[in-house]
Amino acid sequence: MSSWAPYSASDYLDFPALSRWCHDLAAAHPGWVRLGEIGKSRHGLPLHILTLGAAHLDAATTPAIWIDAGTHASEWCGVSAAIYATSRWIEKLAAGDAELTEWFSHNLAIIIPCISPDGYQAMVEGAAYLRSSLRPPRHDEPRSGLSPCDLNGDGAVRWMRWRHPAGALIQDEDVPMFMRPRTLDDDPEDAWMLCAEGEFVEWDGESWVSAAREFGIDLNRNFPSHWTPFSMFGMDAGAFPMSEPEARALVEAFERHAGICAALTHHTYTGCILTQPYRQDTPLGAADISLMHTLAQELAQGTGYAVYKVCPDFMYDVKKPTVGVWSDTISTVFGVPGYTVEFWDPYGFAGMEVERPAEFFVNPDPDITRAMLKAFSKVDGAMIPWQPFEHPQLGQVELGGIDYLHTVRNPPTGLLARECEKGFVMSERLRRAIPKVTARVDVTRLGEGCHEVRLTLENVGFLGTHGLEHAEQIGATPGVHARLECAAGVERIAGSSALHKLAHMPGWGALRAGAAKHMIYASLGERAHRQVARWVVQGEGEVAVKYRAGRAGMAELKVYVGGEDD
Repeated sequence: MSSWAPYSASDYLDFPALSRWCHDLAAAHPGWVRLGEIGKSRHGLPLHILTLGAAHLDAATTPAIWIDAGTHASEWCGVSAAIYATSRWIEKLAAGDAELTEWFSHNLAIIIPCISPDGYQAMVEGAAYLRSSLRPPRHDEPRSGLSPCDLNGDGAVRWMRWRHPAGALIQDEDVPMFMRPRTLDDDPEDAWMLCAEGEFVEWDGESWVSAAREFGIDLNRNFPSHWTPFSMFGMDAGAFPMSEPEARALVEAFERHAGICAALTHHTYTGCILTQPYRQDTPLGAADISLMHTLAQELAQGTGYAVYKVCPDFMYDVKKPTVGVWSDTISTVFGVPGYTVEFWDPYGFAGMEVERPAEFFVNPDPDITRAMLKAFSKVDGAMIPWQPFEHPQLGQVELGGIDYLHTVRNPPTGLLARECEKGFVMSERLRRAIPKVTARVDVTRLGEGCHEVRLTLENVGFLGTHGLEHAEQIGATPGVHARLECAAGVERIAGSSALHKLAHMPGWGALRAGAAKHMIYASLGERAHRQVARWVVQGEGEVAVKYRAGRAGMAELKVYVGGEDD
């Protein structure tokens, strides 16, 4: 008997538990779930892939949505949201939900639950903050300076402070954990040095500086789109595009699934959906950008999440475009609408609003930080008051502060399920946005034993059969074509080609984002949502019409021609 149990998001899972959950899920529901690996992490952990859908479906060509998580080791909420959505779908399928059963009988959901398992597990076990994987410093550069670590064994790397007249911070009078910026009017005796708790490595006994990151790779700068050498916050983009095994495995897996119609990549934090453009010189045209923004607003419905265009609304520096990003690669390399979901809004939790969240990371407003610390102080177990500690190198210091991973970076455990439910709402809406192509074959008698066979394809879904127009321009999408195959007794009339190449069919989302956007000046689009192929045949017997509708998949329809009633 299977030990699988639905994931309720009552707590975060470590990687071994996550892996067991995936294996148990596949064993419990073989009719709906396939578990595989797209590769191994740098340290040999499996990069799991869950394929949800009827067992007979071809994962390489079937229309699908893609959801991944765990690109960044500390962003546990995204991992939880991915398996929460998976769990909700499987529960509904097991209960016989008619609409979901119909959808998953013809479409797939592809889930990559954790892209950086090495880093993810290290952080669950209490490692100091790291961005993605456990890739050591490039060129074996030696580290010197303060290296963050858990000094007092409480399971979290918090803060460390000591008084010094060269310090830049002053303790706030009303919120003890908040250290406000020092001013020229402050007494030097009230000044503090503040940093992450830790020890000095290769220390000269004098210099108080931070060591370079022990593991500096940011996987979300290692993807092909606009890759260039990058350095920020002590992180780099790797030696070259897809230099990291995790990034390479992810890109190759995506390329193998030619039916992917739309994608979400889970991150934290801000409480928003990020969409195109990622830079001013984006290769995407205005129509694609408008379509993606329209869909992002649809996905956000019911979540309270904001929608930001990365350029210019979510940039650390407007003069420096963000490079090598996975969701940008999904859209500009593969021509598929791909979105970054930033789960959890710690600002909103504190009753504050941040207009430009990315800029806040670089230039924080002390008043907002103060409000956040005050709010987190009311969360059970989230805050440790300042406590004296005998540091092996510095002598008397104080340790304390928030559990960063359960407050700022991810929601407190008690709020995890609420965030995961928002993720499920977005996943559900993404599922309903993919192209939906209906097909009909009609036979018309022409006389003298001849018949016309007519295939009508019609896209009634939100997205087009091509994904983005950019996908057609770069040849990144399967085409639309139809072929007639005749059984014995039937033959095509000379000059009638068996193969018809047809045009891609936009969805109603493109019409809404474009020609029909303004009701007063509404019009029809420039591209038809319906395509027709015709053949003339002679004789009596069965014919098969096989078609491929781009990313909307392929099918075969059979009809009999030449009978008395056609």
